[in-house]
Amino acid sequence: MQPYLSAVENSSGTITTDGVPRFYHSWIPKSQSAWAALTLVHGFGDHGGRFVGLGTSLASFGIAVHAIDLVGHGRSPGRRGCIDSYQQLLDDVCLSLEQTKSNFPRLPQFAFGHSMGGNLILNLALRRPTEILGLNGLIVTSPMLRAAKMPKERIMDAGRWLALKIPNWRIKTPVVVTKLSQDRRAQDAYLRDRWVHRNMSLRLAANLVDSGMWALENSYLLNSKALLMHGSEDTLTCVKATKEFAETSNGFSTFKLWNGCRHDLHDDLQRERVFDYMTHWMKQQCITTFKMMRPSVVEAA
Repeated sequence: MQPYLSAVENSSGTITTDGVPRFYHSWIPKSQSAWAALTLVHGFGDHGGRFVGLGTSLASFGIAVHAIDLVGHGRSPGRRGCIDSYQQLLDDVCLSLEQTKSNFPRLPQFAFGHSMGGNLILNLALRRPTEILGLNGLIVTSPMLRAAKMPKERIMDAGRWLALKIPNWRIKTPVVVTKLSQDRRAQDAYLRDRWVHRNMSLRLAANLVDSGMWALENSYLLNSKALLMHGSEDTLTCVKATKEFAETSNGFSTFKLWNGCRHDLHDDLQRERVFDYMTHWMKQQCITTFKMMRPSVVEAA
């Protein structure tokens, strides 16, 4: 697939809805009209601005991309890595989806989530299906459904107990940048990024573990088309769990394994191929939706 190669307008700022301020990022085709809009949900410790490569590339393909920094992340308010509840994170995702729809009401809508963001997108689809009505598809990369190496159950039980007693106690979760990407420029950019953090509260940790397990157990409830992608060399989140979700979601999911890639597919050496694959899948969903809608349009006429 050949990209449009159109100029891209990159903007950022703060949006406030119902008294809730959140920092946003957007990448929009400048010289041509967009044919789709995508809401991007970042991973733990991350922020929307670290997806500039993905946003710029997709916008050059004709896709308008919008993202917010989740509570406790990036330039949005909140203690780093702390949440009031898991529902608060889902509310942030809904806020971002609503903002994208408001900005691009006539375009086909898609949602994208990476790592923790993938966990949130899938859980939103399973727990609040009415919130994603009208979306043409979901895309998740390296979703945090299960860690690549899960601690023993007694350790997790102790963590859940502590999360009830001291929910905002934060633990350092250092990351080895070579596990994220093989691209040295991406590794350096991560280390220099002032908005990245690695502080995770016990409440957030417990919620992510339990929500990932819940999603795997309830994947049969999925009622939206989804593209699930994972790198074969990811040592942070579990490749098998992503494949398991896809295989048990009643045919609504497509699983794509990227051989040789690590956790951050959007920042690894094969990222342009990943973006191209995503764009092709999105176009296919738009075509499928159009074909399904045509009979009712003819009857109405």
